[in-house]
Amino acid sequence: MVWFVASYAGSVLGVLALNAAAGRWLGPDDFGFFVVTLTAAGLLSQVGLVGSHRSGLREVARLRDADDPPAMVVLRNGVRVVCLTTLPLAGLVAGTAAWFLTAGDPPAERLALAVALAVLVVLGGQQQLWANYVRGLGHVRFASLLEGRSGGALVAALQALCVVLVWVLVPGWGLAGAVGAVAAGFLVPTTSAWLVVRHRWHGLVGPPPRLWRDLRRTVGRDWRFLSAQVATFLNGTTEIWLAGLLLTAVDTSMFSAGQRLALLLVLPLTALQVVLAPVVARARAGATERSELERLVRTGATVATALALVLALPIMVAPGLVVGLVFGDGFSRAVPVLLLVSLGSLGNVASGMAGTTLSMLGREDVAARVQWTGVVLRVGLGVPAALVGGLLGLTISALLVSSIVPTVMWWRSRRALGIATHVTLRPELSLLRRTAG
Repeated sequence: MVWFVASYAGSVLGVLALNAAAGRWLGPDDFGFFVVTLTAAGLLSQVGLVGSHRSGLREVARLRDADDPPAMVVLRNGVRVVCLTTLPLAGLVAGTAAWFLTAGDPPAERLALAVALAVLVVLGGQQQLWANYVRGLGHVRFASLLEGRSGGALVAALQALCVVLVWVLVPGWGLAGAVGAVAAGFLVPTTSAWLVVRHRWHGLVGPPPRLWRDLRRTVGRDWRFLSAQVATFLNGTTEIWLAGLLLTAVDTSMFSAGQRLALLLVLPLTALQVVLAPVVARARAGATERSELERLVRTGATVATALALVLALPIMVAPGLVVGLVFGDGFSRAVPVLLLVSLGSLGNVASGMAGTTLSMLGREDVAARVQWTGVVLRVGLGVPAALVGGLLGLTISALLVSSIVPTVMWWRSRRALGIATHVTLRPELSLLRRTAG
């Protein structure tokens, strides 16, 4: 718990520093497009991974106890084929799209942004992949620095440092420089995590790697995870893209700024999901084990909610001051967005880790259906809301859907698994103390 809180605090500070530096450097005119670019890269990284990082976490957590080297080699071959085929292809698609979408810019700027975005997609995917395997193999503390919505404390801190350095040294690089700096922040953590996993896999004997066979096996095994992960990601980014398509550049920056700060409230739940996901994956089907698992995840939801409320206090008391301190002048219209989206974030945290529980216990199809329903609602409600109500209309639509999706996910977890995940008035902190991540 001490390590979790320290890692969570580092993630919050790193994300704040990254957004503050980017917001002050790029200003209201370009910060929104910076966030749009990062979220697009995140989506393509998810597609390039084809769900292998989440299925790998579940399977390697189980195999670690069973000691089955041939099965572990199958997972290793799947990782290899993703790194050689689908992930680089996703990076190529991102770079090509950036080149064509910036047709009016000077060729040097277009090329720089295209290359930076392609590298960001590949390295972002690698970071998620190796962090999940590090977690599954039992390196809990190291994984806590690498994983989470922000990429973890180590990743967020290095990205913030890189953005500040580029801003100070070559401010004229603008959007391409900011994107490239975020990509550079992945290098050291990703390489370190790869070395840890490589050391654990050294000497394993099993089926030899075959590119197309391994690709078919990996996609066939993991496509449900891919669907759930893409839908989950879209539920956190759809309104940002709608703002970029339907609102002005400044309004896009206002929505992006408010939403990025509000997402900090979800970090404690995200981090705790990372810690507890292998525990859920190893849970047995018996009634006693399920009862203890429910007590564990509800205690986790309570701890995460308490931390989120602590972080929400300055946002609720002085939102204008918070926005001004982080982003500087020119972002005052982000305050209503921050307040409304924060309410949805707190509701999400209070509902607990229902999606992770479903996925880790083999019901990722249920989680995917709920998340895709949320995406459809976000588009169906967000488009008319943005056209009629502008920035405030889109924000209210986001709050409404952000309240519906976690509620339905909680209900589906209880119905499909018999496990409730919401906060409890009687948390059992001793469970967290004696549970291995």
